[in-house]
Amino acid sequence: MLSAYGDMSNIRTAMNRGAFDFLNKPIDMNDLGITIKKTIEEVKRVKDAAIMQYENNTLKQRSSELEMQALRAQMNPHFIFNSLNSINMFILENNRLQASEYLSKFSKLIRLILQNSQEAFIALEKELEALQLYMELESLRFENKFNYKINVAGDLDVTSIKVPPLIIQPYVENAIWHGLIHKKEKGNLEVRVEIKDKTIYYTIKDDGVGRKKAEEFKSKSAVKQKSMGMRITADRIALLKQHNQTSIIINDLTLENGNAGGTEVQIEIPVIND
Repeated sequence: MLSAYGDMSNIRTAMNRGAFDFLNKPIDMNDLGITIKKTIEEVKRVKDAAIMQYENNTLKQRSSELEMQALRAQMNPHFIFNSLNSINMFILENNRLQASEYLSKFSKLIRLILQNSQEAFIALEKELEALQLYMELESLRFENKFNYKINVAGDLDVTSIKVPPLIIQPYVENAIWHGLIHKKEKGNLEVRVEIKDKTIYYTIKDDGVGRKKAEEFKSKSAVKQKSMGMRITADRIALLKQHNQTSIIINDLTLENGNAGGTEVQIEIPVIND
């Protein structure tokens, strides 16, 4: 509010700098009262608009969190079903000692899954621990048909970095079920975890039969199982992408002779420190 003597230059300058209104001297008290009332109303309007915007943003964030929880709820039954199916087949086809080992690892894995699914983000250490157990179980079930390893960059602190749970597992599952088990010789599966420019890079690489051959096997199979885990994970990453830079890239690998050499999946998600 500017008090001026009819000096339009001063009034214009004040209004350009954010003044809401002005009064001329000598000040008319009625005019002053009206101006103050208008100013208070405008301040209240701006404040209410800011509160509404904040509440809308909060609701949107909460909505995204609820969607993430719902997607995780879908992921867990899918993941557990596959593991239970693995146990059932293993018990029927193998001895008690190996079955006992399998069940012991499975019970630990279930605890981890249930604990991890309660949080939107968990320590990378827990994510990798669950993934390691999953690969051990699948390797046992398929009678060590493939080698597996997890390589973590030396400068990466897996205890302090937070990640969404069960992001890598569906792609590892897909590599095993559709790539490696169809390979005649023993296959290899590698998961690499690196960090660069505040971004985590997951790489899931297998030397299986490749996507084209895998589709042929699926088309010939009497039982066609849809990979719900990968679709759900893609949906979860899409939700993350609303707020951060994320991506999934799938590459078909080829051998020197031009034949399929497996598949490589690259996942990028932002770093979240503890």
